[in-house]
Amino acid sequence: MGKIHYKGWDIIPVALPTTEGKWTASCDIQRPDAHGAAVFEGATMQFVRAQEEDAVTAACEEAVRQIDNLLANPTMRLA
Repeated sequence: MGKIHYKGWDIIPVALPTTEGKWTASCDIQRPDAHGAAVFEGATMQFVRAQEEDAVTAACEEAVRQIDNLLANPTMRLA
């Protein structure tokens, strides 16, 4: 799965099948900084859905919210 670019950040989704026949997805986010890239691993929680695309969509929507929150308040820390 490729990177998604959003407002100068990269969203990196990861999806894996579960043993129950569903899919789980989360996203890391990163942005360029003076040392190469600031990476926020596991920036989103795990989203479990019946279809891979639905799980990735939910995780990416959460990553977009995280980025918007960081841009609105750069001193905020990711939970």
